Amino acid sequence: MTHQLGDGAAIAAITGINTVTDLRAMDLALGGQGAPIVPIGEKWLWPDYSCFLNLGGIGNLTVMTPAGLLAFDVCPANKVLNLLAQLAGMEFDRNGELSRTGKVHPEILQQLNQFPYYQLAGPKSLSNDFGILEIFPLLRKSGLTVPDALRTYCQHIVDQLYSSIEKLFRSSEKTPEPLNMLVTGGGAKHELLIELLQEKLSNLQVQPIIPEITIIDFKEAVVMAFIGVLRWRQENTVLASVTGARRDSIGGALWMGTH
Repeated sequence: MTHQLGDGAAIAAITGINTVTDLRAMDLALGGQGAPIVPIGEKWLWPDYSCFLNLGGIGNLTVMTPAGLLAFDVCPANKVLNLLAQLAGMEFDRNGELSRTGKVHPEILQQLNQFPYYQLAGPKSLSNDFGILEIFPLLRKSGLTVPDALRTYCQHIVDQLYSSIEKLFRSSEKTPEPLNMLVTGGGAKHELLIELLQEKLSNLQVQPIIPEITIIDFKEAVVMAFIGVLRWRQENTVLASVTGARRDSIGGALWMGTH
């Protein structure tokens, strides 16, 4: 099920602006998960990249493969990191400075990496509840200091991203080609996390690319606006290859604000 905040009819009536809402409902009706929906924007707006990583509340990955475009949620990211930082009286761990002072605890890392979700093949998606109700309590009950919990969780994010990319691209015995990965979302500003990713992914010849700040902060907002344009033009907005639906679809309810 899905529920999106905001009432399209009220927005259209009050503002007089034609409004698109409920972008995921049609995909769910077609048997999909309603997420992710950003990949269609990545495909058309950043054609020079074939791999995308968004480090928001949840870390999600999009890859252009010979078999088509694939995308899925990898693991909770900033949602858990922020909750941990708040235990130390900080809104978030700016630049990963607190994480850098901690150390990895292998036994806790192993517990994190064993969650059943990580064994599932895509299409698959996560809600923030997974990070809030499953991951965060495990870390809080572990007895780790906040810096150690942060550092261990950073390693967990890196491990899951590495595992996901390796499964997608490196199953054959062919020598992999170098691949640039566009990294956006608040996690792109977490300097330690990016350093760890660069080091780990170099084994797969994958190079994380950090774009200009406006793309880091507003990429997903731009994509949502682009999806609104696609809906207005009655073109597909959701790709079945990433959501698991029976077919691609034109998602979104359209509310006319003007005659």
